[in-house]
Amino acid sequence: MNIAVTGGMGSGKSFVAEALSKMIGAESISADLVCRDLLEVGNSGYKRMRKKFSADFFLVDGQLNRPFLRKAIFTSATLRSQLDALLHPLVREELLLRCKDAKTKALNLVVEVPLLLEKGWQGDFDATLVVYADDEICLKRIIDRDMVSVDDARASISCQMPLTEKCKLGDWGIDNSGSFDESLKQLEQLVEKIAQKVILKRKRK
Repeated sequence: MNIAVTGGMGSGKSFVAEALSKMIGAESISADLVCRDLLEVGNSGYKRMRKKFSADFFLVDGQLNRPFLRKAIFTSATLRSQLDALLHPLVREELLLRCKDAKTKALNLVVEVPLLLEKGWQGDFDATLVVYADDEICLKRIIDRDMVSVDDARASISCQMPLTEKCKLGDWGIDNSGSFDESLKQLEQLVEKIAQKVILKRKRK
């Protein structure tokens, strides 16, 4: 199966995606890391940005000014839309290639895609797992992780679909508000459901 893991900022998607991939012996890939690679000097995403964005977004040595870009994204909806239009087709293309390769090799694949539901890409995968947590917990995690202000953290969260809406659109959900052990117990139960789904799929064939 190709399983997409999504959720809001600070919900703990990366932890859950990594744990799930280990439990089911799957390969894993992150859309954020794919995007980051695309923006390395000389790669396709970087070249597109060079053509469309001003010199303010780049350092003297030509590298992307990532802190400047991050702040700009969360303060300008227009700029965020422009960047999405440039990069998301490239990211999706790479993810689809990885999914196709996994199917060919009969491997399980876990793909972390933060904006999966906002972009309507859930149909690219066999199932969607939504990771969620209490709002205040997500907020604190973002502040601690990114060392940003409360206002900046709230602005980041506001750019995404509310977690309550994401949960309605997913096949499965994991409440990551508590300890890692509590989340792992939920994942163990989920792995059983995944196994049942795989068995049913094979029987239909």
